[in-house]
Amino acid sequence: MTNRWHNVVNRPGHPGMNRWLDTHPSRYARWNYWGGNVRQHWGHYHHHGDWFRGAWWGSHYHHLGGWNYMYWNRTRPWSYWWRRPTYVGLASWFTWSAPAAVWSEPIYYDYGQGGNVYYENNNVYVNGEEVGTAADFAASAAELATVAPPASQEEAEAAEWMPLGTFAVSTDESETDPNRVVQLAVDRTGVVSGTLYNIATDEAQTVLGQVDKETQRVAMRIGESDDVIMETGLYNLTKDEAPVMVHFGPDRVEHWLLVRLEDEGGDSSETAE
Repeated sequence: MTNRWHNVVNRPGHPGMNRWLDTHPSRYARWNYWGGNVRQHWGHYHHHGDWFRGAWWGSHYHHLGGWNYMYWNRTRPWSYWWRRPTYVGLASWFTWSAPAAVWSEPIYYDYGQGGNVYYENNNVYVNGEEVGTAADFAASAAELATVAPPASQEEAEAAEWMPLGTFAVSTDESETDPNRVVQLAVDRTGVVSGTLYNIATDEAQTVLGQVDKETQRVAMRIGESDDVIMETGLYNLTKDEAPVMVHFGPDRVEHWLLVRLEDEGGDSSETAE
């Protein structure tokens, strides 16, 4: 499945995923409308308080798979990790050797019927072409989301990180007042580290995964479960709204939306010391 996936995404001269937003404005409008409703309710009923700040981390410890973006450059304010990246900045951030054709243009992943990644008769279609079964697709996401811990504390502390931002997590269009938020960052090798926080239960979970240098696909494990995998595109995570697909084992998926939030809580000069 991997080769078929790569060939469909990266076929030279084949328009599609890297021009998706230009050629399918109604799809972007749908995500933007959904995200706008979330932000409107969020502004009415929520304020960020001290989420993802010094005192908050002390009472919401989790292991982050050993990859903790807070180790890096602790002189930066907490608001730094809410920042939006640019695609150009991300494309030049990584230290890997990747095909220039893959990264010359951003690839946008749009999930569900009407999008460029969808299920039909238990098979998965990418950019209009069948790439494998639903089980194959879920397995490939789980493989990408599997990240080995750092070999040592020194390796973990030496990693450099770029913020991807902080998002409200909406599971469908009717959920305009979601209880979950996620903060994400990516290191120079493509490891994605983050925290999923449930406001209602006051619980934090590790989010850990990585970027596929061949397709710009991102897959991340949520919490301790082996079955729950969230995937999206790296370019998606530069936008106000990021469509994501969430796998619950090999047979079930849901389509969620990450809605970018601005940092409004606490003292922006406070650092991660």
